[in-house]
Amino acid sequence: MYLLLFTIIYCVITQVLDISYELAMGVFIIGLGLVKGFLSEEKQDIFNLKKAKYLYEKIGFKDSVIELLSLILIFINSYLIEYEHFSIFEFVYMFFLIALVYRFLFWGITRKIRKRVQLYVVKSNGKL
Repeated sequence: MYLLLFTIIYCVITQVLDISYELAMGVFIIGLGLVKGFLSEEKQDIFNLKKAKYLYEKIGFKDSVIELLSLILIFINSYLIEYEHFSIFEFVYMFFLIALVYRFLFWGITRKIRKRVQLYVVKSNGKL
């Protein structure tokens, strides 16, 4: 849920500051990719190289939908920044781009962040 809230705040900030859509989308996706990279224990966890069925069972429906909504909001925000009419080809291209970025980078990011934050909280409480 925090990812979705962060995404909405990020979209509002990019609209208010009138940032170009390449920069707005790039900073968000690359930034969260770096966060996921730093929080992952193995390289295969960064790019979700495991089977989709295994990932879905591990991550769950709620987190999967929230991550997908967050990514779709970023793409809608970039579309609203540079409003142009898309052709059918551009919509198909955008759909496949969203699917690839979601599948190989975005999927599981909330689980990684939550796991690392819980580990930090347990360590700071001295229970470990």
